[in-house]
Amino acid sequence: MASSTSILRIKHSTMRLLLLTVAVLIAGCTSYGSGGDSQNDVVPIELPEFDADRAFADIEQQCNFGPRMPGSPGHQAQLEWMIATLTPLADEVIQQPFKATTPFGGPYSFTNLIAVFAAEASGTITMIGAHWDTRPVADEDPNPALRDQPVPGANDGGSGVAILLELARIFAQKPPPRPVYLAFFDAEDSGHSGSSLPYMGFCIGSDYMAHNWPTQIELPDRVIVLDLVGGQRQQEPADVVGPAQSPNDYFNLRIEPYSQAAAAQLVDHIWDIAEFLGHSAFERSSQAGIIDDHLPFINTLGIPAVDIIDFAPPVWHTVDDTPEHCDPNALHQVGETMLGLVYGM
Repeated sequence: MASSTSILRIKHSTMRLLLLTVAVLIAGCTSYGSGGDSQNDVVPIELPEFDADRAFADIEQQCNFGPRMPGSPGHQAQLEWMIATLTPLADEVIQQPFKATTPFGGPYSFTNLIAVFAAEASGTITMIGAHWDTRPVADEDPNPALRDQPVPGANDGGSGVAILLELARIFAQKPPPRPVYLAFFDAEDSGHSGSSLPYMGFCIGSDYMAHNWPTQIELPDRVIVLDLVGGQRQQEPADVVGPAQSPNDYFNLRIEPYSQAAAAQLVDHIWDIAEFLGHSAFERSSQAGIIDDHLPFINTLGIPAVDIIDFAPPVWHTVDDTPEHCDPNALHQVGETMLGLVYGM
């Protein structure tokens, strides 16, 4: 069954609407997972510690490279850093170089990475992915004079990568019981509304991966994409007296509709795990559908895929997407939930 659906990406501070359109092919997809209707399906187990402070330091390191948009020195520096970090941790690090043109120009050189863990284990193969590039222009910045500047990408790109790298360190110390891939998608954030490219030029790297899956490894059975998962610290006005806001006053992970349609039981199980662990950022309410890196795996490969994303971060696509607007608490909530999924809660 094919459907053409309007997608809204909403900027929280101004509630601007960006109308996107994508044909989402759900045919052949089945719900996956051992989820159910309650937390009773979660198996209590002892999990490794997720070091959120170390993950936050990885956000800072990425921003120290500068913007990581296509063709930039920061883009190359981050690629080399990720490979150097992952190589001693993973069973194998697969590099997938390719060239592509984006709505902003090109062709550029891009590279997807897949770090493989517990390669010899049997059972369900889980892939957790995030994009590592950053947006060339801050087109949602409230200051029009800054909209041609690149986005620093602390949350949008940096946060998902930071969680994946911390997961890699944990998996190296305590191998997962079943195979896990950590995927680092390039060329996600150079899309533009109205572009004739697939997904309007978003998701170029994940779309390439879905169409050119590496032959040396099996396809994953399920895919989880992390995007905008670093939280947002809001600055309290100087004249406000009282307790600071809870992180969940502004960091909310609602259920994305295409994820729900393609992988309802997997969505339910992930949210069950988060609730069992006390991570209240995961909310059982829906948001608008989003063009993101889960869609190529649903549409091209028919793999159940879930997008875990903060729908409305205040500094999305602005020059203020910097580490001081991120929060280790957000990284911990998402990172520990992924540990629960991987280790079998």
